Amino acid sequence: MSDLIGLAAIVPASAGACCTVGAWRPGRAVDVVAAVVMVASMVDGVFAPRVLPGVVWFVVLALLAVTLAAVHRIQTGSAPTAWRRGSAPAVRVASAHGRFGRLHAALGLLVMGALGVGGTVGVGASAAGGASAMSGMAMAQHHAGTVGVTWQVVLVGLTLGYLLLTAHMVRDGVRHRARALPLIETLTMGIAVAVMSVAMV
Repeated sequence: MSDLIGLAAIVPASAGACCTVGAWRPGRAVDVVAAVVMVASMVDGVFAPRVLPGVVWFVVLALLAVTLAAVHRIQTGSAPTAWRRGSAPAVRVASAHGRFGRLHAALGLLVMGALGVGGTVGVGASAAGGASAMSGMAMAQHHAGTVGVTWQVVLVGLTLGYLLLTAHMVRDGVRHRARALPLIETLTMGIAVAVMSVAMV
């Protein structure tokens, strides 16, 4: 059942990736690469045998998230400063997608990577716990259980934060009649994360 739910999550994620590709413009190549790689990691997680372990996918997605944040920082730092006090003409306040779009994408990479490896950590912790109990190593069992619980807490926090940010961006986009592609991209990725989190339950 969880495999079917994971497969269902690929549909909105693919739609979001298509929106990213469709909204591409110079300086946004890393966004397209990140979106495609994230969908590839989801597909690999659903269909067996896996090409790469979940932990490897998590590392790849985490590196892409850092790259995305760094590119955003560089591009923002070199952006025109017409918004500063005393400048004219004044520009309108950026939408939530304009302010948080890259953060949303980077956080989405981390969440998807963590969801992909979440089940593996839980199984690994249980297996280690069982092995340590059989061998009488109580300390190893306790450590394995702690790692599993800690990972689940981090995963829940990341997921909730991502979904709250998604809701804020979608609401702001509807209120200010934002462009369709960014709004659909944000919404579909939020749906994909929600579906994937259900599959992990």
